[in-house]
Amino acid sequence: MSMNFLLLLTLLFLPAAHGSILEATLTETRCHVPLVARNGPLISPRIHKYTRRLLTKWNSSGLSLAVVRKDDSLPSGWRHEFGSYGIAKGDGSLVTPDSVFAIASNSKLFLSLSVGLLITNETLAKERGQGLSWTTKIRDLLPEWALLDEVASRESTLQDLLSHRTGVPAHHFSGIQRPGGVPEVVSTLRHLRPAAEFRETFQYSDLMYEALSYLPQALLNQTYESYVEQHLFAPLNMTATTFSVAEAEKRGTLADGFQWDMRDLTKGENGTLRATVPYFQRPGEERTWAGPAGILSSARDLAVWVSMLLNKGRHPYTNKVIVSEEIIDYVAAGRTVTHPAPDFPEVSVRVYGAGQWRFSYQGHDLIQHGGDNPGFKTQVARFPNDNLGVIVLSNDANGAFLMEANEYRLADEILGLTQIDWDERMEAYYNYSASLQQQVTPRPSSPIPPTNSFTSLAEKSFSHGTYGTLQPCVVPETLSFSQLTGHRSHEDCAALLTSHTVKRILSASNLSIPTYIIPWKRSFSTHLRLAHFDANTFNVTILWSNAEVREKEGYSNEKGGDVLLGLDKHFEVEWVGGSEGEEEGLAFKGGFWTSEGPEPRTLSGTGKENAEVWFAKD
Repeated sequence: MSMNFLLLLTLLFLPAAHGSILEATLTETRCHVPLVARNGPLISPRIHKYTRRLLTKWNSSGLSLAVVRKDDSLPSGWRHEFGSYGIAKGDGSLVTPDSVFAIASNSKLFLSLSVGLLITNETLAKERGQGLSWTTKIRDLLPEWALLDEVASRESTLQDLLSHRTGVPAHHFSGIQRPGGVPEVVSTLRHLRPAAEFRETFQYSDLMYEALSYLPQALLNQTYESYVEQHLFAPLNMTATTFSVAEAEKRGTLADGFQWDMRDLTKGENGTLRATVPYFQRPGEERTWAGPAGILSSARDLAVWVSMLLNKGRHPYTNKVIVSEEIIDYVAAGRTVTHPAPDFPEVSVRVYGAGQWRFSYQGHDLIQHGGDNPGFKTQVARFPNDNLGVIVLSNDANGAFLMEANEYRLADEILGLTQIDWDERMEAYYNYSASLQQQVTPRPSSPIPPTNSFTSLAEKSFSHGTYGTLQPCVVPETLSFSQLTGHRSHEDCAALLTSHTVKRILSASNLSIPTYIIPWKRSFSTHLRLAHFDANTFNVTILWSNAEVREKEGYSNEKGGDVLLGLDKHFEVEWVGGSEGEEEGLAFKGGFWTSEGPEPRTLSGTGKENAEVWFAKD
C-alpha cells in the first residue's frame, strides 16, 4: 500500500493563513456547551459490539479507545470512558486502558504547544533581549539551518515549519538517528529537493518538526524531551507517557506493533500478521524522532490530555493553567489548506494549523490528527463546541481502516448525527488501493540492457548528503557466467547476499531479472532491491526487516519470528551516465521523496534534472 494512501487514511479524516481579525472573531464566537448527565454510557453496548465486529472483520490485533466529555453534573466535571479490544502483545496479553501505544504524529501537538510556551516565556525574552513570535525566522534561532530553496531558507518562520508550508516534502526515507543528533538533522536539510515553492502549498514534513524539537536545547540548554516532560507530562500526571523506548519496555506495558510480514499486494499476497518484536526503534534511536512522532502513551493518559485541550488549556480537575487559552486556540487555527475540496459530503475542506487538522463533520467543528508508526495507527480528535473527545489507538499496521470507522460511529451516536457507514467506505478505499497496486507496467519482453554493463553498477558507490551512501551488490544468479567474468564486488557483498534477510527477499524476487541488493539502514528501511526494467531504468523496492536487530538482542528468527516489509513499495531509478561529460549517478523518482500535498511539483527534464533524489557517483 502506498505511503500516500496510508497517510490519507491515518491522518484523515484526515492530508491560507487567517488574518488576526478573523482569528479574533472565531475565538469570540466559539461556544463550549456545558453538559448535564446523559442516559447511558458514552461507549454504548452497540459501540462495543461494533468495534469487536470490525476487529474480527479486519483480522486486526488490538484497539484501545477512550471517550471524554465535559459533564457539569459530576464532581470531577468530566466523564472518561474506555474500551479495550483484542491483544496488546504477541504473547496474547490483552489490551487495557493502560496499554502503551506509539502515538506517532499525534506527538506533533506536544511540540506545537512547547513552541507556544517558549514564545510566551518572558524570562527567555529578557535573557535574549527580544521575544519570540510565531513569525520569528528559523535562521535567527538555529545556526545549522539552510534549505535548498534560498527563499525558503531565508524566510521560513516557526509558523511555516509548524504548518508544513516550506515546500520541502516528507523525504521519509532520509530519516536516521544521526551521531550529531537533531543539529545534524537540521544541517542536512539543505540537500533536499523541494516539491513545491515556498508557501505555495501544503507539504507534510516530519523533518521540520524534528528541526523545531531543537529549540529548547538551543534557547534553554534543555532537551526537548525534558522540556515537554516538565511542562506537559508532569503537570497532567501523565505517568505512563514517555519518549523513552527503554523506559516503556522496562515497564512492560508497551504494546507490540503488528505488521504484515511478506505482504506484496502487487501480487495479491496479504502476508501474515506478526508482532514486531522488539519495538521498531531501539533505545537511543528515538531521539531525533521525538518532535514529530516519538511519544509513547496510553488511552488513560491521553484522556486527561484531550480533556485539558477541551478545557482551554486548563487541568481538567484542578483548573490550573497548563497552556494558555491563546496558545490552544492559535495552534488549532487553520493556516494551510490541505484538502481544497471535501472528500465526502459530510466533511468540509480541511486546513492545517500547527500539529492539528481542522474541518467540520456533519456541521460540527472537529480538530484532530492521525498517527502512523510501523505497526501503530492513532487518532486523537476533539469536537470543541460539543465538549467531546475521542481517542483511538491501534497496534495494527492496517488499523487506520477500522480506527476511522470507529471514531465516526462514536461521533454519530453521541452527537445524534446521521449514521454513516464508514466501514463500508473504508473497505472500498482499501479495495481500490489494492487494485491500484496490482496495476503494474510489465517489463518489455526484450528489454534493452543499460548503457554500461550490469556488473559495473555493482562496482560503484553513490552518495547523497542526506540519504547516505548506496553500494549495490549484484545477485550472481541473476546474471550469466560471461557477464560475471572479472566482476569485483564490494567487500561486504558475499556476507550480505547469504544473510537471513536477503534470502527471504530473494525468495520473493524474480531471479530471471538482473537484480541488486543494497544495504541501506534508515528509520524505515534496511535494504533496497534494484531490478532491471529496461535500458537505464530500474525498479527499486524499499524493504525493512528486523531480523538483524532480533539476532543482536537474542531473539530467534526461526519459525517466523522476524518481519519483512515493503515488497510492494516500488519506485523508479534511472542510472544516469556514460555519455561524455555527463555526470553519473542514480536518479530516484516516482514518489520517492514522499510528497504529501495536494499539488506536488512535476519535475521536467531527464536524468538528474527530474530526480526527486539524486545520488551522485563517488
